[in-house]
Amino acid sequence: MKVDSGTVEYLLTKEFGPVSSGNLSRRLVYDYPILYDDTAEMGNHVVLLPQHERPSAQTGSPQALYICLGEASARFADDAGLAYLQVQEPIEFRSLYNFMQDVFVRNERLDARLQAYVSTYAGFQPLLKACAIAMGCSFSLVDSQFRPVAQAVGNAEHAGSSTADDVFDLLESEIIDLFMSSQRYRHMRASRQVFAVPGSTDLLMKNIFSDGRLVGTLAARYDGTAISARYVMYLLRYLGAYVEAMYTLMGSFGQSPTVPERVKAALADVQVRGEAGGAMLEVALAEAGHEPQSPYVVLKIERSFTHEGAEALDYLARRFELVWPNAYCFPSGEDLFMLADIGEGPFSVGTEFLHDLLPVARDNLTKVGVSKTFTDLRKTAQAIDQAGIALEQGKEAHPQNWYYRFEEYALPWLVSRISCDNRYASACHPAIEALIAYDSEHGAGLLDTLKTFMRCRYNATDASKALFVARSTLLNRLDRINELTGIDLDSPEERLYLALSLACRGL
Repeated sequence: MKVDSGTVEYLLTKEFGPVSSGNLSRRLVYDYPILYDDTAEMGNHVVLLPQHERPSAQTGSPQALYICLGEASARFADDAGLAYLQVQEPIEFRSLYNFMQDVFVRNERLDARLQAYVSTYAGFQPLLKACAIAMGCSFSLVDSQFRPVAQAVGNAEHAGSSTADDVFDLLESEIIDLFMSSQRYRHMRASRQVFAVPGSTDLLMKNIFSDGRLVGTLAARYDGTAISARYVMYLLRYLGAYVEAMYTLMGSFGQSPTVPERVKAALADVQVRGEAGGAMLEVALAEAGHEPQSPYVVLKIERSFTHEGAEALDYLARRFELVWPNAYCFPSGEDLFMLADIGEGPFSVGTEFLHDLLPVARDNLTKVGVSKTFTDLRKTAQAIDQAGIALEQGKEAHPQNWYYRFEEYALPWLVSRISCDNRYASACHPAIEALIAYDSEHGAGLLDTLKTFMRCRYNATDASKALFVARSTLLNRLDRINELTGIDLDSPEERLYLALSLACRGL
């Protein structure tokens, strides 16, 4: 990000104290800092001018901004008609150089981040948040009807002590109502320049246009001084360009972020309060436009290589919400989950959800656990657990897959929990050991016969076909099994006991 003279003046004042200036142009912007060199091209750069240098009109570039470390160099720059800033307090050249380098490195990183947000359709909230944190200024974005779209809070030490909530309060105040009804505001609605709200609000605004049409307004407060105002004006122009680029790609401000944020807040409440938090979630989803009793699933999303902290979770959330804009990603500690409406309503992701999930998981190098489908939002906490279980058990059983459904891994997970107990062997059905011993001695294959009969849902005809034997032969084998073990295959409890015991033995 290139900066203008007002921005450099503001940052120097905040870091080093009072700054004097001369011959400044408010139209030019300047690139990264360099040391004064009368043999080099210094145009459009911030040029650091030590005390011993004596620039003249012939050796200095009128398109550069000179930062002077002493009165003598500032006087020579002024006499030559060059734009300059002079730090009044004594300062080491190294401190000034390091500070300016840090400023431009930070700005380059901010440029790259905002470009990435636009290219990935990340939305307006990340744009405001990144710029607010990097540049220390709070921003608020409203649509053309002054409805909130996004807000972000910067460092109060920089551009005044305002917060984004302060700005929203001002935008909803009687002062703004009066301003909006005035002739001046009707003129300002067509303005592409930063403009101020009259009165003591210390509020600056920048209109956002798309295809020549006013679609919203970006606002920020300053601390009431001219130097702060120039700084905030530049930031509004800078950030406004990215907001307009995002709007051009997305075609609208979309759903007000206050709605999905309420959904995510309700999801966080569900994690704390369990079923009791389901009522709030139901209300938030209804406000977001989801149909009553719509079916939902919860996903647990895990990067398949080294975990990289909160930034990696934010990246994954943006990628998944880009594919399903009305699904809601929410963190839980170091884990990332997503609630998705898979019904047929206007905000659902559709019945082809699992089909679409495969390429998304693969392209983002993620493993995904999927809960059972549910309509009762009081069961959301259970679904969060189910997604985690599916992911844990699925990765162990089928590491080559990209997603795992809870229905396919619930029983193996339950069995694995039982198997962790060293006493499970003594609790298994004794018929299994008896049949293993008999088959070992006689080679009768009775255990395989029993398993096939159970797998065929206790249907003798289907089991005999699967074993390639006559039905009478199968019945004789079942009678022999009963004689050896005494099991009652007509008892539901006996069947369940046998099935769990076989599963625990891995048979």
